Amino acid sequence: MKLIRLLTITIILLFSLSLTLTADAQKLQKAGNTDCGILYVDTDTVRTVKKDGQYYLAVAAEEKYTDAEFLASLRQGEDMQQATAAVYLYLFDNRGANYCIAAAYIVDAEGKVCADVGSNMTLLPVGKDKTMSNAYSMALKALENKNRWQKKKNFIR
Repeated sequence: MKLIRLLTITIILLFSLSLTLTADAQKLQKAGNTDCGILYVDTDTVRTVKKDGQYYLAVAAEEKYTDAEFLASLRQGEDMQQATAAVYLYLFDNRGANYCIAAAYIVDAEGKVCADVGSNMTLLPVGKDKTMSNAYSMALKALENKNRWQKKKNFIR
């Protein structure tokens, strides 16, 4: 139980740090279309986390809403008049076959949080969802590049 709490705190801290980055500092890559907009993966936030002896790939993503009807409906809520996007922290299993949502927030154009949507730590299958499959592939490639750079940096020393 303490391990789960510690992992959750660590993930939320990583996610909070990623929210504080300005849009210019982020490396957002388009993963694909969703029901309500376009999902972008922030490749700067890719990390691995370990829970119960298993490794997970953690990555922040932003879903920019493009569906006018959905946005109109969303903006009817209290404190949601400026909402433009959602920010997620995804955890993928080591095969990329399943994922969960460790944190989710509705944000405005400036990145200010309008609402905390919560989390869903139940592993969901990626299945035939091309956008989530792309998000995993992009995150994995970013982690590989980061590790490759780190190895070269350590070799030079």
